[in-house]
Parts: sequence; C-alpha cells; structure tokens
Amino acid sequence: MKYIVISSFLFSLIFVGCATTARDTFYWGNYSLTLYDYKKNPDEITLENHKKEIISVIEISEKKNKMVPPGLFAEYGYLLLKEGNEDEGFLYFNKEIELYPESAIFITKIKEEYSKGAK
Repeated sequence: MKYIVISSFLFSLIFVGCATTARDTFYWGNYSLTLYDYKKNPDEITLENHKKEIISVIEISEKKNKMVPPGLFAEYGYLLLKEGNEDEGFLYFNKEIELYPESAIFITKIKEEYSKGAK
C-alpha cells in the first residue's frame, strides 16, 4: 500500500511538472483571441489588432526570457509580405528559422513561392 501511495505521488509530481514546464515555456498573451476575431471578422481593424498582439507577444516573450511561440515570427512575416513589405517580412521569416530550424524547409518554400509570384 505504501508503494502505491508513493508511486502515485511521484507520477502526479512528474505529470504536473511536465505540464507546468510546457505552459511556462511560451508567452501567448491574447494571441488566440485576436486571431479568432480576425478570422471571424476579417477587416482592417481586426487585422491591425492581431498584428499588434503578435508584436506584443514577441516583445513580452523576450522581456520575460521566454521563447517566442512557434510560428509567430513566420505569421508576422507573412502578414508583412501580404502588405508588400518584402524586406521586413523575410527578416521575420529568418527569425523563425533561427529560433526553430525545423521550419526552414517550410519557410524556404514560402519564400520561393513568393519570389515566383513577385516577378
């Protein structure tokens, strides 16, 4: 009986520890709310609010020494490309690759497709 209680306690401790670590690794802010608003009502106001939130998440993540969540640099870069801001868009794509090297194939493909369409 004593071993069951101890093993249950250790399992609970490991489970909670893993959940806390994953949750505390990234700062998301209100990203999901502004994304939902933008997808539900795609207009200039909701787009601007979402872009401001992405920048806020990036800045606060850096201040709190947390990793910028995966895909945020890429999403912001893509939004900049849609506005015609190629240099800054590619800069954010490169930041995504730097932080998440596994995204390099996907980001490179986006850059190639954009370059084909831009010519």
